[in-house]
Amino acid sequence: MNKSTKISKNKINLIYAKNYSELSKLAFQEFLNIKNLNQTKLIFLPTGKTPIGFYKNAREYYKVHKKEIRKFFFINLDDYLQIPQSNSMSFKYYLNQKFSKPLNLSSRQYYWMNNKSSIQEERETLNKYLKRYKRIELCILGLGENGHIAFNEPNCNPQEILYDAKLTKNTIDKIDTKDFTISKGRTVGLGLILSAKKILLLVSGNNKKRALKQLIKKKIDPKWPVTYLCHHPNLTVIVN
Repeated sequence: MNKSTKISKNKINLIYAKNYSELSKLAFQEFLNIKNLNQTKLIFLPTGKTPIGFYKNAREYYKVHKKEIRKFFFINLDDYLQIPQSNSMSFKYYLNQKFSKPLNLSSRQYYWMNNKSSIQEERETLNKYLKRYKRIELCILGLGENGHIAFNEPNCNPQEILYDAKLTKNTIDKIDTKDFTISKGRTVGLGLILSAKKILLLVSGNNKKRALKQLIKKKIDPKWPVTYLCHHPNLTVIVN
């Protein structure tokens, strides 16, 4: 860790990186810190702008340490509905381009959720993997300006495991496409996220400061979904 990096005394493990590059390196280091790899570990992965550097570090590392990536099984947190998953806006496309294809992952090492199947079919698929791997070892999250994590928007049901969410105007306005009208997303719910052994939240950008402040208050506020993380026993937040 760089000497300029500061760790807060808050019970949440809050790490301040000096810049985005350091945030990305620290995030990947948290991933590498996973122990007891004699059994395959289940990891949930984010998409968006914030984790791009994390995936860059992963590609560089696992191109050298190729065998180590076999110790994990990956699932994505969410995806848009109402678009083909071959489109560059799809999170399945994003993860294929930035992670699974560059690392030549076997299809037995990951599952990117299907936005065309019914929600019940996807729940059955998810349950199959949860039973196989017992628990989520690590859930990596980004943070939305309005406090959403994955597509768990303000005033969502915190008990949900997997569901189709109606996106808020704040989220929709940030979708960079004119080819499709997107108003819904399929997402892992807070009920499943909070069951993870460890949660790693990545926060980058001044527009996330208000949401982060709500989390640090350590008081659950349904208007800010990220606040549901505040009492998780193993939460690390990396901020730049």
